[in-house]
Amino acid sequence: MRRAGLVRLVALVLTLFSLAASASAYYFYVSFNTSSGPYNPIVKKFNLNALNNNTVPYFISNQGPVNTVAGDSYQGIVSEIRAAADVWNSVSTSQIRLGYGGLFTAGTSETAPGIDVLFDDDIPPGIVALGGPMTTGGLVGYDANGNAFIPIVRSKLVLHGDFSLIRSDQRASYSELFFVTLVHELGHTLGLQHTLTSSVMATQTTSTSTRATPLGADDMAGISLLYPASGYLATTGSINGSVTLNGKGVNLASVVAIPPSGPAISGLTNPDGSYQINGIPAGIYYYVYVHPLPPPIAGLEITPDNIVFPVDANGNFIPPNYTAFATQFYNGSSGTQDWTQAQTVFVSAANVVSGINFNVNSRAFEAVSSVRIYGFSPTNVAVINGPITLGSQNPMPLAADGSGLLQANNTVMPGLSVSTLGGVAQISSLRPYPPPTPYIAVNALLNLGAGPGPKHLLFLTPNDLYVLPSGFTAVNTPPPSINYTVPTYDSNGNRAVAIYGSGFKPDTRIFFDGQAGVIEGVQSDGSLLVTPPPAPGGYAANVVALNSDGQSSSFIQPTAATYTYDPAGVPSLTVMPSMIPPTGSTVVDIVGVNANFTGATTVGFGTSDAVVQTITVLSPTHLSVVVSASNAWVPTSGISVTTGLQIISQATGNQITATDPQQ
Repeated sequence: MRRAGLVRLVALVLTLFSLAASASAYYFYVSFNTSSGPYNPIVKKFNLNALNNNTVPYFISNQGPVNTVAGDSYQGIVSEIRAAADVWNSVSTSQIRLGYGGLFTAGTSETAPGIDVLFDDDIPPGIVALGGPMTTGGLVGYDANGNAFIPIVRSKLVLHGDFSLIRSDQRASYSELFFVTLVHELGHTLGLQHTLTSSVMATQTTSTSTRATPLGADDMAGISLLYPASGYLATTGSINGSVTLNGKGVNLASVVAIPPSGPAISGLTNPDGSYQINGIPAGIYYYVYVHPLPPPIAGLEITPDNIVFPVDANGNFIPPNYTAFATQFYNGSSGTQDWTQAQTVFVSAANVVSGINFNVNSRAFEAVSSVRIYGFSPTNVAVINGPITLGSQNPMPLAADGSGLLQANNTVMPGLSVSTLGGVAQISSLRPYPPPTPYIAVNALLNLGAGPGPKHLLFLTPNDLYVLPSGFTAVNTPPPSINYTVPTYDSNGNRAVAIYGSGFKPDTRIFFDGQAGVIEGVQSDGSLLVTPPPAPGGYAANVVALNSDGQSSSFIQPTAATYTYDPAGVPSLTVMPSMIPPTGSTVVDIVGVNANFTGATTVGFGTSDAVVQTITVLSPTHLSVVVSASNAWVPTSGISVTTGLQIISQATGNQITATDPQQ
């Protein structure tokens, strides 16, 4: 199973992704206004001037999935969606923000920009989600940097309506793969397509993103170039050049800038073979290589890497003109497949390194493609990003799944070898993984001096090369684990939770479903004292520990530890007035019963036509909210008030009484 966003049926491509993408760095949804060079991409993105405080609201359907994994819940799924949105909000070099607008009813008429998150059975079995721009407006001038763009009016993220049909290892909303999928699909809704750097916007086949560290340099550059914060471009550098084959420009070739140890960043060529990778972290030496898009995976993809091809001025798709060519590193002359002969490129801030050109050789097919790596946790659980502990005296196994690694008789492809970029590790014992699993396996031993972070794998064949950025990750310690949770109280007599486990670090975070608890400190017995986020009475939350090195307790414990909240009465709301007029600002008074409003409480009305300007917490059961509406009267009966894991709305079975003070 590959992350949804990988499987795009023709009908979905023609509707959900009706507007094509350009051959631009990080691969945006872009069109060209010419049919010949020079090619200047016109990106599709949200118009910040049409948003309140640069924030695009997203709304979650009040009709959740019909089936979930045992121990999961609608509130838990909503909390994970909110946490995934906050991942994109954490990019300080990007201006755009995602704002939770509450729950919505399907079919709600809306005129303002926004993102709808809904559950639907039309997704093929096994797929988690699909996401992307749904409707766009006409060409509207230029952004602050002088670039033309087409505004996204509405985007959609569709989750499967029956989680029992999703593959078991990503069926739970607290799982690694489910969360990374949400981040990935929200990236699509903001205007990003797939990349080839193992970051979150890569397809699941090569992505090594985790719940603890979902975004890679490529993701942050992509979103920051779409919506750059002030001064961003002056802090990064660029590389440009061209890719040709027999003197003709190669369209949709992937050009990657990659340091010996650290995340890669990439771009795709324009139809004339030209490219420019912007937003490259400065002050680093990079190897630069070029490779073709991987061929579509049968039954899962309809285009290479499930890329929506660019369109020209006449609306015609521009597919790759060469489906396969030999990968090569830049060395200033003819190119090379030997990284030790490659020439590094130094990138400095606010400067462009020009003339990094490639002349590639055609091949009938790619020898190796779409490789996915698995490492193993201390409890022998397969882990996606292959963590290997620094200082280990024993080689650690890695398993690889991909095209071109094995022959039909389950023997290793003749002439195949595996190594690391920069020689950071010794790779040995290339062998078939125990049948009937069609993988290969190797042992990896980090060399002295290797530091923590992603390490890149090279798969060399007699006449080709495949580079896998972030093939595995070097870590200082094993992942954290949670043995059990115990209800307790803090020093002020407030409810808290003692988290017992191992591998906790000063930067460890504890999540209750998708909401973080507040770590008050380490107790004398070594447990963490944590204040949990608010939740409904009797709610059972799944508890996960995340460390900043990308590891989490789910690496060891695919089934999460749980914490059950104290019993409490069913909450309800009384809201005044009953309608918000389409002019000026309206003060909405909200009184709750069995509520626990805090400074983190959000209020939504289920439509982008209502904008919440301010929320004032008058008491744990009393809110004053200033709201403005545009183009239509908005009923307050559609309100949803969310605090932590507690959602108070009609959709969750809570009573909402909307009254009009004039009556």
